[in-house]
Amino acid sequence: MWNPVDTRFYAKKLPVAIAAIDDSSEANFIRTLLEQLNIVTLLHTIGTPNDFLQVISQEEEAPPFLVISAHGDQGGLIFGEYIDEIDVSSLQDGVMYPSTIAEAICLPGTVVINTACSAGVKEAGVAFMKGKIQAYIAADEDVTGETTALFLMHFFHQLVKGRSVEDAWEHAAAYDEESRLYRLYLREGIYKVGDDGKKIRIEG
Repeated sequence: MWNPVDTRFYAKKLPVAIAAIDDSSEANFIRTLLEQLNIVTLLHTIGTPNDFLQVISQEEEAPPFLVISAHGDQGGLIFGEYIDEIDVSSLQDGVMYPSTIAEAICLPGTVVINTACSAGVKEAGVAFMKGKIQAYIAADEDVTGETTALFLMHFFHQLVKGRSVEDAWEHAAAYDEESRLYRLYLREGIYKVGDDGKKIRIEG
């Protein structure tokens, strides 16, 4: 488990890794936002599909939290086109689909938050959960960048205050109608937040 020295400071910091796929502007904003919440961050600037596959297969070096900053399409992550020298065998038409992620992922105990549009659909959630992660959080429809920022701010602010992952997700997802699109995948089931702001089991 990634354990930076900041986690042992007198004022302990929560460690969060960020994987920036393609455009890193959102990831840099997320990094700045989290560091304002007394969180220590590690930014992975993803250059190739294989870079990302290494990040999601760290095994014993896995971070406690991983935020994936990317564009998405129906549960897949958009990487785009590359020159001939780059291995793109993990992509289909520039997209990495859940089936590929399911084969590669191994992040024991990690909480993964995926900002890509539609990354919370069942196929993607099930794929990520195959990596022995603690939880997977993503919206199952397209959401705005403003909603993503608000959700992350509320979620990590609650964690810093000592709330559990489930409580932090419930608080963040209850903020407004668009925030309620963020789903929580756990080993025992899939959850959403209802109109009353309370957790509802969808499946499992």
